[in-house]
Formats: sequence, C-alpha cells, structure tokens
Amino acid sequence: MLSNFQVALNAFSLILLPLALHSLANGSVPPKNSWVTSYYEAERYLGPTGNVMLLALCGANLVTLGMNFGFIPQTSPDFDGLVATPFIILAIAYLVLWIRAIRKVRRRDRDDTHA
Repeated sequence: MLSNFQVALNAFSLILLPLALHSLANGSVPPKNSWVTSYYEAERYLGPTGNVMLLALCGANLVTLGMNFGFIPQTSPDFDGLVATPFIILAIAYLVLWIRAIRKVRRRDRDDTHA
C-alpha cells in the first residue's frame, strides 16, 4: 500500500506524460542561452533519449498506481519489471550520451583555444 505522498508523487506522472509525449512528437529543441545548450547541440540524440526515458519513468509510475488501486492485479509483478527494465537501459544510454557530449564539447573547446 502506498502512502499519500507516494500516491501524489506517482500521480504527478499524469501531468508529465502528456508533456513528454508532446516534446517527443514535436522534436526536442535544445534549451536556448543555457550552459547545457552546447552539450545538446553536440549530441543529437540527447534530448529525445531523455524524453523517452521520462516516458518509461511515467509508465513505471502509472503501473505502480494501477497496482495500488487495483486496476492491475497485484499478482502481475512481471508487468512492473517489464515496464521498469527499459528505464534502466535508457538511463544508461542517457548517461553514455552525456559523456559523449561532454567529450565532444571539451575537444571542440580545446581545439578552438589551440587554433
């Protein structure tokens, strides 16, 4: 049984889910005039991967809510694992993309200072 705070936290996914879908459908635009702009421009798939990871997180939270309120039977923990597994894979991919973006930006800045 989830506490009231956990229900509210998981229910926040009902707000995030349409926002993530809209961002994914319209293309993930890098933030303007931010310190992360150069990283998003250096690594093309950083934004969309983050959006898909957010969708997987929202899906896992909604499954947890569904199990708590009885919409999904409690006897199906495999369904929860099926939804949570892509999140872990996407989180690793997102981390790798961030590392690649940092390396590209640092290499570009290093080459600009030496040129």
